[in-house]
Parts: sequence; C-alpha cells; structure tokens
Amino acid sequence: MEVLNLNLHKHKNKRKLANVLVICFLGFSLFLLSGCSLLNFSKGSVEGYVYEETIVDTRPLEEALVSITGSPNTALTDTDGYFRIDEVSIGARTLTITKANYITYKIVNVVIKADEVTLIDNGNPIVIRAVNDKYQELINDYPDSLYADDAQLGIGNCYYATYDYSHAIETYQKAIDNYPESPLLALAQYSIAQSYRKLENYGQAVIEYNSVIDNYPESSYPAASQYYIGYSYYLAQDYTQAIFEFQLTVDNYPDSIWPGESDWLIAPFAQYYIGWCYGQKLGQWSDAITAYQLVIDNYPVSTWGNGQEIPPDAQYQIGWSYEQLELWAEGITAYQLVIDNYPGSTWGGGGSIPDDAQARIEWINDNHPPS
Repeated sequence: MEVLNLNLHKHKNKRKLANVLVICFLGFSLFLLSGCSLLNFSKGSVEGYVYEETIVDTRPLEEALVSITGSPNTALTDTDGYFRIDEVSIGARTLTITKANYITYKIVNVVIKADEVTLIDNGNPIVIRAVNDKYQELINDYPDSLYADDAQLGIGNCYYATYDYSHAIETYQKAIDNYPESPLLALAQYSIAQSYRKLENYGQAVIEYNSVIDNYPESSYPAASQYYIGYSYYLAQDYTQAIFEFQLTVDNYPDSIWPGESDWLIAPFAQYYIGWCYGQKLGQWSDAITAYQLVIDNYPVSTWGNGQEIPPDAQYQIGWSYEQLELWAEGITAYQLVIDNYPGSTWGGGGSIPDDAQARIEWINDNHPPS
C-alpha cells in the first residue's frame, strides 16, 4: 500500500511538473510572438511633394503614383503634389515615383521610424522630368531622319540621368537595333554596360563592356571599357581577376584617354587600383609597393576625376605598405617623400596628405624608435 501511494504521489508530481512546463512554454511562446509582433509590425509614415520640371520653373505634379518598399500601400499626389503613405515598416526603404510619360524616380535609404512621419527632403519638392516628347516625336514623325538615332540615345540619357537604368538599357538597345549604321552604336553599347554596372549586375556589365571592345575596337570606348571590366570585378570583390583586367588596361591602352577628354589618361587609374587590390584587399604588400611605384614613375602628373593628384596618394600608400610589412625605416622614408615632393597635395575630401604622412612618421618614431 505504501508503494502504491508513493507511486501515485510521484505520478501526481510529474503531472504538476508537466503542467508547469506547459504553462512556461506557452508563456515564453507568447512573449516571443509579442516581441516579434512589436518588431515586425512597428510602423511609420512618409510624406512629401512631387513637382514636375517645366521650361521656366517647376510646378506640382498631380496623380503621380508613389510607392515605398515595406508597405503594400501607395498614394497618388494631389493638386499640390502632396502625398502620404501610412503603415510603412520601419527601416531604410526605397521610394518610387511613377507616372506615364515621366521618368521613374527613386529615392533610396528613406529611413522610416516607428510612429513618426518622415518628411522627404524637409518638405522640398521632388522634381521629376517628363520623357522628352520632342525626342519621341522626331523618331515617330521622321524615322529616317539623320537625327533619329540621336533622339533615341537622348531618351536613354534622360533615363540614365535620373537613375532609371533598366529603362535606359532598353532605350539604348533600341538605338542599336533600329539604327545599325549609326555612328553612335559604340556609345549606346558602352552606355548599356554602364547601366548594368550601376544596377550592380557586374557579370552582365562585363559582357557588355567586352561587346564594346570586340565590336567597336576603333571607337573611343574600348580603353574605358577595359578599365571598367577591372572595376566591375573589383566591385564584385574578385580582386585577383580585377588585377588581371586592370593590367590589360595598362598594357593594351597605355596612352588612351577617357571618352570626351583631351589628355586625361585612363592607365594611371588602373595602375593605382592594381596596387590597392594587392595591398588593401589581398594583403600582398610587397606587390602593392611595386604597383604604386609604377604610378609615380610612369604617370607623374596624373590626376583623379576631381583634379586631385594620383602620385602623392600612391606615395603615401607605399609608406603604409611598408608599415604593414613592419619595415619602419622604409616607411619613414616613403612618408618623407610625400612631404618633400608633394607639399600641397590633398585627399579628395580636402585633407592634407603631407600632414597625414607626418603623423605616420611621428607614430612610427613613438612606437618603433630606431635602435
């Protein structure tokens, strides 16, 4: 009888324990679900104004469709160009504005906060442009005109200028398909490649750039295309292939200039990026030093697109590369060359390269004084 009572007591305890565990599990599940609900269903709103560009000014654009990622809701602008979308999930979102015969406009990284209304650009209107009807009218009315291909390219350029790269690609392709004898084919093909790169479709961009090189070798665009093949691999983080492609730029197009420029060489850009890939991306610092030195030796007056000199940048990177190799004396020597040879040089942001070189010298002397 005692054994029976004991077993019964144990059974009851097990049932109590099981009940407690069930209650705990349900409570924890409800907690998780409520937490997830708070996370997933935190909402905010976005509002702003949309205007259209006119010949003399801008004016409110009515009935433009506004959408935003993170919400199924959309809005049509009113007579004042005003819109508001509620129930938008919090986070960084992309706002899109569309209307027939207007160029699609996108704004990325619109930050939505819980229970707040995000006002686009502090209430300043978003200005969008109509597709240039004059271009399309010329194409429709005068398909055999000497300027029809220019008009087709112009439409593509309008899309490209407003970051609507998908439509730009379609339009540039029409220029190639519809005007096979046009002198603008190389530019259209190059623009297709640039658009794919802007869309971060680097594989397709490489294919399109190679089409420029293969099909239009006598045009102004093969050298720039070869450089951007290297840069596409760089953006795709395939640094070994990027080095190979940048080297082809240097070897095959040593004296080529950027399209539309008179004396702005492409090769120094490629040579610098060879050094950058070797050093900062692959950690092959000795190879980086060699590559950076070639920038200084072969392109002593080269500049970036913003007008800043490339050689002082390369000389500084040589010093930094020596630091990574713990060759402190060589690093000091390299940094001193920045100070001596490029006293007025600046970074793209305006900071002084010699001042930074001096700071590195002082750091080395403080932490690794000569024995």
